[in-house]
This record gives sequence, C-alpha cells and structure tokens, in this order.
Amino acid sequence: MKLYKVLFTLLIFNCVIAQELPITSYSSFADLSDNENDIKNGNYTVDTNNERDQYVGTWEYNQNGITFQVKIEKIDQFLNKAEHNGQVHSYNYADVVTFKYKLIKNGITIHDNLNYTFTINDIIPTATKETTDNFLYGGFLDYNGQIMATVIITRLNSIPEKIDFNVSPMAYYLLQPTENYIEGQQLFFIPTGNIEMTKID
Repeated sequence: MKLYKVLFTLLIFNCVIAQELPITSYSSFADLSDNENDIKNGNYTVDTNNERDQYVGTWEYNQNGITFQVKIEKIDQFLNKAEHNGQVHSYNYADVVTFKYKLIKNGITIHDNLNYTFTINDIIPTATKETTDNFLYGGFLDYNGQIMATVIITRLNSIPEKIDFNVSPMAYYLLQPTENYIEGQQLFFIPTGNIEMTKID
C-alpha cells in the first residue's frame, strides 16, 4: 500500500514545509493503480477527495489523571527529502496532516506545542489517508520520549465526533542514539494503544 511507503519516507527523510524543488509528476491517494508514483523522485501525491478534512481539529482524551489533546492540521504539498551534506538525494511531495499535542498528567503539563509553528529544522510528525481506507496512517512524535511511533486514527460514527487514536508501542523509531535510552526506562510518555478521543475544537 502506498501509505506504508509514505510513512517509510517520512521516518527517514528530512521533512520540511518549504516548497523549493520542482514537481515532476502527480498521483492521487484516491488511485491505487498509481502506487509506484507516490515515492518517485519529484512526485506530488494529492488528496483529491479531501479525505483529511474529517480529521482536522483538536481531539481530547481525559481519563485516569491524564489529559491528552491532539491538534490535527492539514498541510498541502508537504516536502519530504533525503539530504546529505547539503545535497538532495531524493524528494517527493504529499498532502498530509500534522500533529501537535498537549499532555497533562496529574495536573502537571508534560508537553504543549498546540500553538507552535513548525520550522524548516523540525522533525514533523505526519499522516496520510487513502480513499479506500477508513483511517489515517503515519508517524506520531512523542517529544519527551524522543520516539516516532506508528499511529492509526479512525473516525468513529458518533455524536459528539470521536476518533479511535492508536499509537503503537511496538512499531517505533528512536530519534536519538540508542545509548541515550536507559534499559528499563519508560519510553513513551503519551498514551499508547487504542484510546477514544472527543473533538473539542
């Protein structure tokens, strides 16, 4: 599936917002026959059916002394590029969503970047959605743990609006050298596994 290819590029590429490299071809998240083009150098994969709109907003989980708010925003023509010593080796574009979050545990704010503006030097967690799937798929960054983990987000048929938010504790990528992680130490600070979140904004 093209989503898995996109996630792979997001995890290893230097992801930036600024568009600075030419688009050489187009594909669509609605067209499964075009899978190979999605990661082709210079390609732009477009959300032609506006699949991301249903996930945009701020969602909240509030249980057991944990308040976890996730802001999901759209970015069109997001640039993924692999670069070494100032030389771009490969790149592509995609219509994505980005994640920011606020985490409070027992009244103490652990992390809050809800109002932060990403810069060109940031590692930006993103996800995409194919028209044929009923979920977003991508990477979610636990800033305190310095871990990029696989996330699957599914809209639930409910009022008020809700999502099933699932950060995998088993599928992740360490952002720091392994010697920076102490054996037996807590890796994740954010909730992992399936949690239900309600739209608050």
